[in-house]
Amino acid sequence: MTTRSDGGRTVVRLRGELDIACSEELRRNLNEARREHGEHLVLDLAELEFMDSGGLSVIVACYKATTAAGGSLTLAGPRPIIRRALEITGLHRRIPVTATLDEALTR
Repeated sequence: MTTRSDGGRTVVRLRGELDIACSEELRRNLNEARREHGEHLVLDLAELEFMDSGGLSVIVACYKATTAAGGSLTLAGPRPIIRRALEITGLHRRIPVTATLDEALTR
């Protein structure tokens, strides 16, 4: 995971696999990013290859926390397998999903 600020939003790039084994670490890191950089987050999923229910749970918790604080969460550039998980669970209807990071940053 890498984090950078871009135009008032914090971009968090996820790589590899997001599963139960690393979900608590990601939860802590996202909470830290929110505290340090603000409540407007973009999760760059372009390099994320796998996500299980533990990963989905972290994303849902982050969405709830950011929106409750008046912020936002956008998911950018998910690969087809990740997009499919978002569609199966219906999260794509609640959390904005963009095709690219650039698109997320111009919203």
